Amino acid sequence: MVNGSLKRTREDQGPQDDASVTIGSAVEKDIESEDIELADLRSNASICPVLPVTHGDTINSLLDLTSSCSQDDISARFDSISNALLSKYYLSVTHGSSQTDYEILELEFYLQKSGCHEDPFTHGSAEQERSGQWYFHRAPKRSNSSQANLTATVAGGYRGGTRKGLDLTFGGPVYMQTSSNVEPRITSGILRGGALLRTVRRFHDQKVISGPSLLVDEILRVCSASNISELVSVKWQGDIAALSAPSQPRNVYMYLRKRPASSLATLPVFRSPRIGLDLSNPETKANPTHPRIVFVGKLYRYFTYPELLVANGRAQTFVGLYLALVKGKKYEPGSLRFRNELSKLTGIKDTTLAKYLSDYQFGFEKGKLANFVGAVGKGVSASASTYLRMIGTLATVLHEAP
Repeated sequence: MVNGSLKRTREDQGPQDDASVTIGSAVEKDIESEDIELADLRSNASICPVLPVTHGDTINSLLDLTSSCSQDDISARFDSISNALLSKYYLSVTHGSSQTDYEILELEFYLQKSGCHEDPFTHGSAEQERSGQWYFHRAPKRSNSSQANLTATVAGGYRGGTRKGLDLTFGGPVYMQTSSNVEPRITSGILRGGALLRTVRRFHDQKVISGPSLLVDEILRVCSASNISELVSVKWQGDIAALSAPSQPRNVYMYLRKRPASSLATLPVFRSPRIGLDLSNPETKANPTHPRIVFVGKLYRYFTYPELLVANGRAQTFVGLYLALVKGKKYEPGSLRFRNELSKLTGIKDTTLAKYLSDYQFGFEKGKLANFVGAVGKGVSASASTYLRMIGTLATVLHEAP
């Protein structure tokens, strides 16, 4: 499996990262619509089964990674958190007497933990030290330090335009704002994480809002806020708690509401590399131990309904489902049955699928890591062909099976 993560820095997300669609009308912007076939994935649970919740009984305990130190432990916790958020909770917005619920369909994980999980693509804001809160992305503070990936990299105002984003913070203990609660002790070293919400589906009309910035725009609209600062400071009165409704009456708020038992989702949860990452940072070295090389292809994007997520990340979706099929060992990689199953899962027609497979295999067999590092790697994720060659190359560099 590809154990690295692909992405340009999160704060550099551009307009192509967003699309608002309704079921039946989702079309990726940079491809021809005839390359897409909507698929029924409910029959494929045996290939990509629902991920189990294995840690604790509540979302509070899942978000606390204080005692998680190994890569396996952290990956398993990401599995459990994603399963909870994608199948057991609604993103619920209240404005006066109106309540709007959203299903979370897609999210990505980012975590910095000193000496354990030093993901350089994490924002690393001090606001991410408290788990269970909403974190709206802020403008980055650049640093020339080689240790920049483990220091607070965010300072200044909220991101605007098409670079907005919203995380659920996790990593340390959850801080609940009650009079009897003692604020949790911040552990030594860096422990900051965020689950980036990428796609939601509005429950009452089934409209899909895809892309971090458009998702924030939808929240601003429902809350009648002109910008993030007004939303947080005025509408929410500075209360960014995400796990419960406010204890004091307030006209506007947003939290994760537990779904009723009759509404729990049982669809497969899929994984893939994260969207928009690359290796263009000038500090990146063409060395398999460099943090950006290690993390750029990690399977930290989790999603349901891949047939609805055609506006962004189709190459990443292909990688995730390709690797799931290879790992499942049900079909011989490259065989007609393998390709047919992959086409059914991804909704990608065979001609496009053949090109994707060819590009990935080319990278695996002949790719040179130096061709994707530094300035030459800028914007690699904008091209499916180049991206897949990079992922294939990383699989070889990191000694993983194709």
